[in-house]
This record gives sequence, structure tokens and C-alpha cells, in this order.
Amino acid sequence: MTPQDLFLFISIIILISYFSSLIYRYTQIPDIIWLLLFGALLGPIMGIIDVNLFRGAAPLVSTLSIMLITFEAGMGVEYKTLRDILPNTLLISLLTFFLIVTGTTLIGTFLYPGLSLLKSMVLGTMLGGLSTVAVVSIRDQFRLGGMVDAWKIMALESTLVDPVRVMIAISIIKVALAGTVRPLDLMKDIFFVLLVGSATGLLSGVLWSVILHRLRGAGSFYMITIAFLFQVYFLAEYVAGSGGGTMACFLFGFTISNLKMLSGWLGFSPRIDVKQLTDMNREISFALKAYYFVYTGLIVTLSRDFLLAGLGFTVMILVLRFFSGTVLERFSDLEPMETGIIKLTYPLGTSALVFAQLPLLYDAEGIVFTDPHLFTNLVFPTVLGTILFSALAGPFLIRRKMRAM
Repeated sequence: MTPQDLFLFISIIILISYFSSLIYRYTQIPDIIWLLLFGALLGPIMGIIDVNLFRGAAPLVSTLSIMLITFEAGMGVEYKTLRDILPNTLLISLLTFFLIVTGTTLIGTFLYPGLSLLKSMVLGTMLGGLSTVAVVSIRDQFRLGGMVDAWKIMALESTLVDPVRVMIAISIIKVALAGTVRPLDLMKDIFFVLLVGSATGLLSGVLWSVILHRLRGAGSFYMITIAFLFQVYFLAEYVAGSGGGTMACFLFGFTISNLKMLSGWLGFSPRIDVKQLTDMNREISFALKAYYFVYTGLIVTLSRDFLLAGLGFTVMILVLRFFSGTVLERFSDLEPMETGIIKLTYPLGTSALVFAQLPLLYDAEGIVFTDPHLFTNLVFPTVLGTILFSALAGPFLIRRKMRAM
């Protein structure tokens, strides 16, 4: 592929993403679906584009998407809202995660005979967390008012559960290799990642708020903010461990957007154009999101066994999510329509595909995980199934329920 072809391809992706957003008004089919279909059409169906040309850029785009989307999610949450939604978020995220891990462990071997009990547990950790990128995309096209808390809970949900997922997945893999398990050490590792990642984001947010206040009027403050955000992410990943970066980015954005809370402690009221930061970040996230979903469509592998297993895991995840949403509805004061959205929205995405590479990373010689690509092949159709349901069936059922009320 020549540079001209590459730039043409990227421009087409952005245009398709934009026009598919317009098409949504008439078809109610979100842009996620069109981007996935476009990628599948160019890749496995027609073979026009060699997916290997984009594999090198995939980790970069995935990491950028996680950083910017999580940063935007943090900027969109007020302190009072975070205080109010945190208990509900912890309940729904942890309950859903442990139900999915348990369910996958129990039925994994039946859905795909190549899975052992231990491999099913590892797969469960990969499937036990929704995608912020997909949630934000569905939210932006789900034009219903009065349901702000539901979307904020789901945006925060993936940020909270990702460190737990990655630590448990790595621990299970290490147990498989070493043959020993230390639950206390596992709990300490998870707590350390969450604590240090949060502290890094909060302290960095305070520091950067002061710097931006001093630099006001200098221009280009968004680009230097993003440059600083990258440093925050990788510092948290280095100091706290895998998963700490997402928490740091969320709290970095949260701190910057809640400057009034810091005014008394800082001794002055920082003046930062948060709206301009958010608007510019959304534009860049738009392009990255478009690339990510087209790439996801490019790498699809059409195998009957994997597709059937993925369908089975998708149904299991949706049933367990509905159950955990019902528990949340019972123990929270959220409106019924808000819990309805939470029950019917659980799209997997970037993190599931990234975590599918963990066995290959920690068992490169294939001592225990003889076919590490097995996880990617099982995760992909499940990701696709949950996105399709959350983007199409979920909104349809919710609107139907609203009309009946």
C-alpha cells in the first residue's frame, strides 16, 4: 500500500464514520455497525486490504483510544456525581465481572471443547469488562434525555474493573505456570494498582491545573495537555502496574474539570476553558474510534466453531448482565429506565482484545497455553455479538418499553 492509498483509506474511514452518524437518524443503526461492516468487507470478505499492514499501528491506536476516551469520561463527571454514582458503579461492575468469570469457567468447555477449566477462567477475565469506546459511541447516538447517570456509571465501570481484570488474569496465568496460588498477594496487587493509579491521576491533575492557569492565553494548551496526559498514563502504568494508567487518565480529567473543588486548597481559582478541552478531545477521539472499529472488522476470522462459541458466550454475558442490573435496580435509587439501559448495554471492545494477548505475553514458549491465539479467536465474535446487541437490540427494547409506559 502506497502512502497515497493509506491516506485515502484513512480519509474514507473518517467520512464513513461521519455519514454513518447521519444515517443513524433514519435507520437507528449506530456508526459502530457500519464501521465494523466496512472493515469486514475490505478484509476477510473481499480481501482488498491486507490486515498485516495495520497490525503494527493497532496497539498504538488502542492505547491512544483508551487514554483519550478515559480522559474525556473523567472530564464529564462532576465531583458530586462521582460521589453519588461510585457505590452503584462498584456494585454493578464487580458483580458483573465475577458472574461472567464464574459463568465462563462453568460452561467454557461445553461451548468450545478446546478450553480446559483453567483456560476458561482466563477467558472469563477477558470477557468481564465493557468497552468505554463502545459505550461512548452508543451514548452519543442514543438521544434520550434524563439518563445521564446510567452512561456515567458505565463509563466509570470499565475504568474501575480493568485493573481488577488484568491482575486476576495475570495471576491465573502465573498459577498455571507455577502451580501455586496466593490470594492475599493478588488482593494486595489489585489494591496497589487502584490506589497508586488514582493518586497519580489526582496529583498530576492538580499540578497541571496550576500550570494551565499560569499558561492561560498562550495557545495550544490542548496539545500540551494531551502530551502531559501521555506522561501521566505511562507513569501510572510503570509505577502502579498494568491497569493503573486508565485510572490515572480518568482522575486526571476529573481533577481538571472540577477546579472549584480545589480552589480553597490552592489559594486561587484556576481559570481553564474546560469546554474547549473537551470539544477538541472529542474530535481526535472521533477519528481514533473510527480507525479502531474498522480495524476490528478487518481482523475478523470466519470460523463456524468460533462463531458458535462466541454466540454462546454472548448470550451468557447478556443474561448475567441483565441479572446484575436487576440486583442494582433493587439496591439503588436509579430510575427504572436508567437501570434498563445498564441491563441491556454491555459491549466488549478494546480491552478484551488486548487482554486476549496476555497468554502469549506470559507464556511465549507455549508451555501451558499451547495455542494462545485461541483466546483472540473466541473473544472477537463475542466482542462483535455484544456490540451488535448493545447498539441495536438494547436501544430498540428500551424505546419500545418507553412507548408502552
